[in-house]
Amino acid sequence: GSASSKSFGWINASFAESTDYFKLRNAAVDKFRNLRKEIYLNNYVQWQGTLWWEDSGQELERQFNTLVDRGYNAKILNKNEIKRLEPNLQDIPKEAIFTSLEGAAEADKVALEMLKNLSKKGGKVLSGCTVLGLKFKKACISAVQTNIGEMQCDMVAIATGAATQNGLEGFEWRLPMQNKKGLIVQTAPLPQLINHVLMTNDVHFKQNTDGSFTAGEIYSGDLKKGVVPLELAYDVLSRISKKLNSSENLTPTNIKIGTRPVPIDGFPVVGEIEGYKGAFIAVMHSGVTLAPLVGELLASEMLQATKSSLLNSFRPIRFSG
Repeated sequence: GSASSKSFGWINASFAESTDYFKLRNAAVDKFRNLRKEIYLNNYVQWQGTLWWEDSGQELERQFNTLVDRGYNAKILNKNEIKRLEPNLQDIPKEAIFTSLEGAAEADKVALEMLKNLSKKGGKVLSGCTVLGLKFKKACISAVQTNIGEMQCDMVAIATGAATQNGLEGFEWRLPMQNKKGLIVQTAPLPQLINHVLMTNDVHFKQNTDGSFTAGEIYSGDLKKGVVPLELAYDVLSRISKKLNSSENLTPTNIKIGTRPVPIDGFPVVGEIEGYKGAFIAVMHSGVTLAPLVGELLASEMLQATKSSLLNSFRPIRFSG
């Protein structure tokens, strides 16, 4: 999808606004880790852990205590410990939270590998096909209307991301969204400079398996109006350069503005839509972290009518009425 190539790709359960959301995210991290038993993803997924110091002082302590209370694998490191893990850092914080079980993915490449795997197992992938609308008979899904014709079906999964609020022809249900824009910068490959996902006070960045950096400004923040992408991209790379003890030049090769799909209450929306039998939805921010697990749970729900308790708090019925 258009969002996958514009994602930072941090796989984590560090930030969850409710206990149920943490349980879902935590299970999703485990699912993503186990995905390597099914698909070879080593070229696009790393499990390098995260160093986090977006906040400091009491705010950092508060975040750490929340993680520990939830049973999450986290540790506070001092300046010397951080330096040992990241010897090329020159702007070293007084302390940071280390979450060793987290990772990062190049989301668009992972998505393509999963589609290839689907095709190998007999699934059919139609690229260049635009969905225009849905057809229902007696409140049951009967067909999907596309630019290449009508396709009969008895079930459909709507995973249209940020475009979900626009709806589809023949389908009156709407999901209220509060989408957020964000900038992602990709650089040319560099020698190995950093070893973890680094979530710092003014920039977040990671190094991919090919040596390139992926970077952004504020994680989950919204892009300010009137921002000039090229100027912000160079500003982001300048911030990174100041944090590293390296003479390497960070050369941007790709600057992207993506739109994060965020349901109005901030939580995922997954499951069958009341009043539209056979029509299921899966829309969420943190799609990279959640996708493998939510995909599996929704498929099980559609094909075997098996509902997971992990999704109880995230049903579309909360937007009905």
